[in-house]
Amino acid sequence: IISNCVINLSPEKEQVFREAFRVLRPGGRLAVADMVSLAPLPLEVREDLALYAGCLAGAATVDELRAMLAEAGFVDIVIRPKDSDQLLEAWGTGESLQNQVFSAYIEARKPIK
Repeated sequence: IISNCVINLSPEKEQVFREAFRVLRPGGRLAVADMVSLAPLPLEVREDLALYAGCLAGAATVDELRAMLAEAGFVDIVIRPKDSDQLLEAWGTGESLQNQVFSAYIEARKPIK
């Protein structure tokens, strides 16, 4: 399963990962590029519709993503940051959000047994 900057838009990320796990064959892989936050985002950011539509306000933390993937049953979970400065500048997010949100590659595997 591949996904690019979509899961952060879902208010039910846990369900997204459970469904991905359900449809994958044993040994199947999940490969996602998405926005991730360093810490829980402030309420004013999470409620900003423009930032939500811009894939920023719905970003989960690394720990939250890792827990959701593990709870869904995934193993070999890797969350690898990628350079996001130019992307965030192009979105005009401002300096403060650039220090809170980044793009990451998220990989996980459904166990064979």
